[in-house]
Amino acid sequence: MADKLNILVICGSLRKGSYNAALTRALPALAPEGMNLITAPPIGTFPLYNADIQDASGFPGPAEDLAAAIRAADGVLFVTPEYNWSMPGVLKNAIDWLSRMTPQPFAAKPIAMFGAAILMYFVVQTQLVK
Repeated sequence: MADKLNILVICGSLRKGSYNAALTRALPALAPEGMNLITAPPIGTFPLYNADIQDASGFPGPAEDLAAAIRAADGVLFVTPEYNWSMPGVLKNAIDWLSRMTPQPFAAKPIAMFGAAILMYFVVQTQLVK
């Protein structure tokens, strides 16, 4: 086992001024002892998932880069806002591309998700009550 856990941090927001993007940038310096928090390659350049694109030319380079980073990591942390009671479309699109890959990048990876949004906290608290 490695001396430190390497956790890949994927930001689900494209806006430079977003709280989640700011949190993603700040996290590596805040990592606890024994853990490296590594910022993932950006997801904003992925084309919209389309099986025809995949069949014609394979997976886009940015998706391959993210898949390689996930495979090399010990775990994944999503830092994302919620949009309309769900995840942002750009994050869903990235996951759609990654879900088609073999070997599966997320296989046997622990995954966590959090975000810097008041509504996200409310949703989590509501779910805990049920």
